[in-house]
Amino acid sequence: MVARCAGTNRDGTPCSASPRPSSTWCVWHDPATRGKRSEWSKRGGQARSNKARAAKALPTELMSNDEIAAWLTIQFRKLITGQIEPGIATASATVAKAIAEIQRGAQIEERIAQIEALLDTGKRPA
Repeated sequence: MVARCAGTNRDGTPCSASPRPSSTWCVWHDPATRGKRSEWSKRGGQARSNKARAAKALPTELMSNDEIAAWLTIQFRKLITGQIEPGIATASATVAKAIAEIQRGAQIEERIAQIEALLDTGKRPA
């Protein structure tokens, strides 16, 4: 016969989990893990939060302007079909605009650096 946890569930039924080695309790009913259980539950809830899901859905590399436009198009479609709230769409557009401005600034800095390098060598830009 397979050993089962000595604990009971909230509804009063016996726990069907296997006990921890050298214990009569499973990890969730073991009095020795009482302090850790709340931490585990908290971390588990954070992993399933909207913030965590959004972070997993976004790419880790920089997005091109075309990719940002495509993503905003998806957000717009979700907005007009009622799949997302207007505030989320507004926040998405604001962040996308900031990303585009940063990319534009980086392009300008790169062009200035190229012009300065050409001026240092005495060549004229083509």
